[in-house]
Amino acid sequence: MSYKKDDDKGDNQNENKLIKSSKSELTKHQKKLPAKNNRINKLSPFNGLTPVEEKKLTRRLTSILVTLTIGILITLYIISPLSKLQGVTIQGIDKADNTSIIKASHLKVGENMWRQYFDKNQEMKQVVAKNPRVKTAKLSITKFNHFKIKVTEYDVLAVLSKDDKLYPVLSNGKILSEPAKESEKELPKLIGFKEGESLDSLLMSYENFSAKIKTEITSIESQATKTNPFRIKLEMKDGNQVIGLSTTIADKLIFYDKIAAELKDKSVIDMEAGKTGVYSYPIETHESSVSDGLSNESSSESKINGF
Repeated sequence: MSYKKDDDKGDNQNENKLIKSSKSELTKHQKKLPAKNNRINKLSPFNGLTPVEEKKLTRRLTSILVTLTIGILITLYIISPLSKLQGVTIQGIDKADNTSIIKASHLKVGENMWRQYFDKNQEMKQVVAKNPRVKTAKLSITKFNHFKIKVTEYDVLAVLSKDDKLYPVLSNGKILSEPAKESEKELPKLIGFKEGESLDSLLMSYENFSAKIKTEITSIESQATKTNPFRIKLEMKDGNQVIGLSTTIADKLIFYDKIAAELKDKSVIDMEAGKTGVYSYPIETHESSVSDGLSNESSSESKINGF
């Protein structure tokens, strides 16, 4: 009986060993087989890459896609009506002509706005060069695909009287060849002037005149001589005449109202001679003679001090 029990124990142990070995072999075999859930996608660009390599590849693919997308959007914008110039407005115009400004700029509605915008410096130079009234011109974009040209003009200080016609005189000394506008005809009339030093000197002084004095002047006549190109005569609305030099007249005209109030008759007020006095004499009873730009007055002339 004892032998039988020993045999049974031995058989049981052998069976347990066989079961354990079969289980271990099965486990090893299962490890060698690929998991059903971890299928390999042969088309994936990340197959076989490390996490660092995957990250680099992702960034590269993203940058390529963004670049392609931007390129497509730019192409669509260029061929669409959004990139075409739809209109041009002019700002700051008073006396200049809108049509001539647009024509000089060579801007064309319906054509690519960016090509025209990048040439804006040359276009605005043409506007100034071909429009004498225009002092500056600046181009900007407005309303997405519209242009705005902002201009500043030279002031019209006077009109030149020549051959019974009036021509605008700009603050830069330029005399326009076009007739003066109706609103400009009320400005002081210049007689005998040409573009150059004497006109520039007068305009520089004129801008320093008080607003009241400007309204009292009817005309300014050049009485230039070879030795004195700056001698001028002013006709005043009250009937008086003022003689002086364009280089110094602005400083002396501040006394005009006081001097005129003391005169009994319409007179010539000579502001040319000296810095400390002003001479005057009646227009109707006296005549002045000019020699080398200096006035010779008779003994009945009055001298008004105050400088």
